[in-house]
Amino acid sequence: MIVHEVFAQIYEGEVKNVMVCENYPVADYLTKCTYGLEAFAVDCLQYRCSAGDKYHDGFFWHVDPETGEEMQVPYVPTQEQQVAALTAENTELTLAMAEVIGGGLDA
Repeated sequence: MIVHEVFAQIYEGEVKNVMVCENYPVADYLTKCTYGLEAFAVDCLQYRCSAGDKYHDGFFWHVDPETGEEMQVPYVPTQEQQVAALTAENTELTLAMAEVIGGGLDA
C-alpha cells in the first residue's frame, strides 16, 4: 500500500517545487491553486529532479548553469523493478550455462 507519493509542480515548463502528497488529484489541485490553471503536477518519485529543472516531452531535464544545455534526468527503477530485472537476467544466464555444459533445464 502506498501511503504517499512525490510530485513535481510544473508551471511554464519548469519544476517550481517538489512536494509529498497522498494522491495525484490533490497534488494537481494544490499545484493549480498555487501557480494557476495552466500548472500541473507530475509524479516524480523515481526521478532526481528539483526546483529549477525543466519538464517537457514527458521528461525531466537538468539545465547546466554554465552552458544552458539540458540533460535528461534518468529514471531510477524501484527495488521491485530491479529485482525483477535481475531475476530475469539470472534465469537467462542459468539457461545459457546449462546449454554450454550440455545439461538441460526445464523452464
